[in-house]
Amino acid sequence: MRHRLGTLGQHAALFAVLSAVFLGALIGAVPANAQSTDVQPSERSFMVSLRQANSWLVPISKEAPARTTNAGISNAGRDIFEGHSRLDVDLLKAAGELGVVLPNDVSSEHQSLINEMAERTGDNHDRAYATIVRQTQGGLLVMAVQTRATTQNTTIRTLAHQTVQMLIRTMTVLENTGLVDPSALELVAVKAQVNAVRVIGQNIEPSDRELLVLLTQHSLWQKPASRESSDRARDAKVRKVAGQLAAEHTQLVSAVTEAASQIGVDLPTEPTTEQKSWANAISSSSGDELDRMYANLSRAADGSLITQVARARATTKSVPARIAAQTGLTLLLKHMLLLEGTGLVKSNSLQMTDIPAITQKQPIASPPAQPDDSPTSIGFITGIIVLVVAAAGTLWLVRAVGHHGEHRR
Repeated sequence: MRHRLGTLGQHAALFAVLSAVFLGALIGAVPANAQSTDVQPSERSFMVSLRQANSWLVPISKEAPARTTNAGISNAGRDIFEGHSRLDVDLLKAAGELGVVLPNDVSSEHQSLINEMAERTGDNHDRAYATIVRQTQGGLLVMAVQTRATTQNTTIRTLAHQTVQMLIRTMTVLENTGLVDPSALELVAVKAQVNAVRVIGQNIEPSDRELLVLLTQHSLWQKPASRESSDRARDAKVRKVAGQLAAEHTQLVSAVTEAASQIGVDLPTEPTTEQKSWANAISSSSGDELDRMYANLSRAADGSLITQVARARATTKSVPARIAAQTGLTLLLKHMLLLEGTGLVKSNSLQMTDIPAITQKQPIASPPAQPDDSPTSIGFITGIIVLVVAAAGTLWLVRAVGHHGEHRR
């Protein structure tokens, strides 16, 4: 009797393990719009940096309207105060949900900055405020965009998206005052003195020429691929998104062409070889496969490019290049959101470096990523196999229990 109970216990444990494996196999294929509870070090760093920036940008911006007679600075101060105050509320809420500990007090370094700004008056205050705030927001923009492009945590993604939108707007407001020193747009970390800053990196931004070339090549492959997908995709949502992307790339091409004519840049007429392979992969697929291919390749390409565009937006001293970068950044951010909204973007398709399998060309002219090779398909097939085994184990266990009951009778 004891032996039989032990045997039954072993089989019950086996069934539990098989069931757990089955669940794990299904959970392994996580879409990009699913929640991940883990907070990565880079995501935590973004949240802490945003909190630290808010701790001094909010008070000095609150005081700016009272310390200036310049209408532009007064409006910028109110806009930045309101924007960073709202972000801070959302940030604290997100940190509470995710268990991220954020600094509560203003650091001594930032307090010194607040005190120094309070001593400045007139044009001296206005120029320092416009330049140092714009400089800081440029660094935040790059960090927020990088987080937005790569995070799998939906709470952090929403926070980063809101941060990018606010920074794009308020950076422009500051620049429009005409008081931002263009020679001080490097990505920096603020020190105690307004005029003393530490440069994090030199020459890390793409040149204006490189920016315009990158944006042009991106449109050269994604616009026709989107136009084709708007006609051939099976999912109505994918067709609608693809049609919108195709139309809005016309706007991007126009902005880039205008900037190139002003700066004197010759633009390419063809996408890169790699980009052609992405377009070919979409063209050679059909049905559900085309839908997945288009959504994942497009989202990965956008995610790979947007950080470079954000860095150019934050650092370029050229007004035409800045306008092109602003247009590119705004559209890429919007397109990422639209593509994620299809529900087809997988967590391993957020940047091209994360999905080597999808860009590998097969020996024959077939799409690089076959349906059976996708993480979702593999997880699903594995789950089915395990489910069959688990079902067989369950049937065996039931028979064993029944046999045991008959033996007792």
